[in-house]
Amino acid sequence: MFSIIIPTLNNYNYLKICIESLKKNSNFNHQILVHVNIGSDETINFLKNRKIEYTLTNYNAGLCASVNIASKKAYSDYIVYSH
Repeated sequence: MFSIIIPTLNNYNYLKICIESLKKNSNFNHQILVHVNIGSDETINFLKNRKIEYTLTNYNAGLCASVNIASKKAYSDYIVYSH
């Protein structure tokens, strides 16, 4: 089991492709965690509808802070960072 952390900044189209690809192609048990910076596009609705865990800041926290914020929700010993 491992956790995949994906930071995003109003990048719904690419995030959707990334998550759909992970679900389609991964044979391993994993947790997907997304950190949403600002979230003024369809990202939040997409994540809620697919029951994907996420964290949110209403500002651009930056790459490093985004990963650190999301990692606090990880429940596995192994973390993969996808950017």
